[in-house]
Amino acid sequence: MTRQLKSKISTLVKVGICILIFPSCIIGQEIMQPEDVIRLCIAGNFDIQIARNNEIVTKNNNNLGLVGSGQSTGSTLMGGSTGMLPQISIQAGNPQNPLGYGQTITTLKYQNPSINVLSQKLTSTSYAPSIVGTWYFFDGFKMFVTKRKLNKAEELSNLQYRQTVENTIFNVLSIYYTMVGIQRYIRSLKASLELAEGQLILAEEKLKTGNGTQVELLQAKIDANNLEVSILQQLNLLNEQAINLNNLLKRSPESPVLVPDTLAISSKPDYGLALNTTSQNNISILIGKKNLEIDELALKEFKANRMPKIGVTGNYTYQRTANDIGFVRLNQNFGYNAGLIFSWTLLNNFTTRTAIKNQSVQINSDQLRMDAATLQENSNLYKAFIGFKNNLEIMEIEIKSVAMAKENLQLAADRYKIGISTYLDFRTVNVSYENALYRYSQALSAAKISELNYLKVQNLLVH
Repeated sequence: MTRQLKSKISTLVKVGICILIFPSCIIGQEIMQPEDVIRLCIAGNFDIQIARNNEIVTKNNNNLGLVGSGQSTGSTLMGGSTGMLPQISIQAGNPQNPLGYGQTITTLKYQNPSINVLSQKLTSTSYAPSIVGTWYFFDGFKMFVTKRKLNKAEELSNLQYRQTVENTIFNVLSIYYTMVGIQRYIRSLKASLELAEGQLILAEEKLKTGNGTQVELLQAKIDANNLEVSILQQLNLLNEQAINLNNLLKRSPESPVLVPDTLAISSKPDYGLALNTTSQNNISILIGKKNLEIDELALKEFKANRMPKIGVTGNYTYQRTANDIGFVRLNQNFGYNAGLIFSWTLLNNFTTRTAIKNQSVQINSDQLRMDAATLQENSNLYKAFIGFKNNLEIMEIEIKSVAMAKENLQLAADRYKIGISTYLDFRTVNVSYENALYRYSQALSAAKISELNYLKVQNLLVH
């Protein structure tokens, strides 16, 4: 079998394996860019959709109808509804005095049988509908505090949604850039495989001319096989990462994902600027501040329970009762009344005072939580800054190492070609070059992921 035929068969096998193991290698598939990943993540990720639903529920709850009526924190109201909107109800009958039609069978026996009443059916009707409206228009300004608290709760829900989006996109982009690093390494391995195949041909020619040995030929074949195995192993890792990415994007696991083999670092580490940005934009810190604001408003709600409640009430009632017999054959009443209502709880077993004390302790606890979150996020920023800065330096060193290893490999290949060095010498240099390529691909991915972490702490990952 000729070398040309062997080369064609090898190429066909590689393409077939690539298609079977990693469908994204199919020609014509578009390369997925980072903005495509972010768009698909926001549109389809399950965690983001659930967080969005929670935000919608909180927004729905922020309405005037839920201010008062016992919905607000610490409500100890008695005697009616308190809120920005009145409560209106219609009543018509109750278990003791039902609305409708009734029938009674009466049997009466007397000493004179001629006047006995035997199984006489008597019917009656009863109607008592009413409409009642109640509105406490003053409750120590508690209703206004509650509305402000609902506004803050909606803002908190928005922050929590943004936090979910940010964490999910960080995970998605981390997988994406890991795939880019693997793809870049695969490209380097394929270049090494082409070089190894060239050395295999050279070893065959040397053996034919008597300048080579069977040992060198066998070693060249083993090295080429090892490179093919390494490529397949990296393709398998790439495929696993693609499945993980599809899972986060809510796509079927077999959906093809084709990523580029190059990436760029778009930020520079600046700790002073980053520290200022973190204190203003970090989501965890903002959530801590928002919880503290809500706690302070809740304290005002409790204090408002010490104040009197003043409101208005009115009702209209219609009542009609009719009986077949009896002293009262018809009873009909209707009319309306309206007026002011007033209530002031002077003593409720120190419930309000206890609630105020406990809420003050809660505020102190949330202040401590916010301080702890601030310290933790500043620590995360410093770690991210150091990691980003060091990974950039490592990447620059590895770039130089790859360049030197490549130059050294070319010299080793030329020396082996003209017969002034052995294949073992060439292979030693080639392994050094492959290791340099691997370290560079790893350093590149690590630098990009550390940049993502550096931006995430500052809430700059998604704009």
